[in-house]
Amino acid sequence: YLASKCGCVVGATPAPRGQRNPHVFTRDNIVAGVEQSLARMKTDHLDVVQFHASPSKETLEEHDALEALLSLKRAGKVRFIGMSGTLPHLADHIAMGVFDVFQIPYSAVEREHEAIITSAAESGAGIVIRGGAAKGAPSGAGGAGTQWERWQKARLDDLLEGMTPMEFILRFTFTHPDMATNIVGTINPAHLQDNIVALRQGPLPPALYAEAKRRLAAAVSTA
Repeated sequence: YLASKCGCVVGATPAPRGQRNPHVFTRDNIVAGVEQSLARMKTDHLDVVQFHASPSKETLEEHDALEALLSLKRAGKVRFIGMSGTLPHLADHIAMGVFDVFQIPYSAVEREHEAIITSAAESGAGIVIRGGAAKGAPSGAGGAGTQWERWQKARLDDLLEGMTPMEFILRFTFTHPDMATNIVGTINPAHLQDNIVALRQGPLPPALYAEAKRRLAAAVSTA
């Protein structure tokens, strides 16, 4: 599958390091963004195009951004349309009934979207998880902050049963019954191989999964 996103300003000057240019959800910018992706990937269609940055329903409709993407779908340039979404707008996105796929952040230490993932799946959409490796939170690397604190407070090291923290995190994400696929990025081939080996072990055992969720819920409630 070839997937891309839309909403970044086509032709904009790159933002300074550590900053981002604002997204623009207009018909012209959405069409230009998709056409740019088609040209860069040397193809006549994209399998999935998702809106960046979880824009509100009103933003999607105000300048015909949604209608632009639907028109591209009808024209055969896009097979499926999606939303890279977060709360609080996800409930509205689901209710709109137009999205084929949702990309939603989720991991053991970032469970705020756990229930709405199920709601999105029940709408018939596919679920792509991002952040499913928790940005290195189990190692305390990368300034994971709150995520690393939740891991420690929930005492998840006690539940590893021979797993590495990263294997536990990946398999926890994999255990969510409504996940279709999980984005895990790396530039290290050894890390990729380790991730494949971990996920081939399958979901966490039910009792272990339940205990991890109990501890994590308690850790958040006492934060």
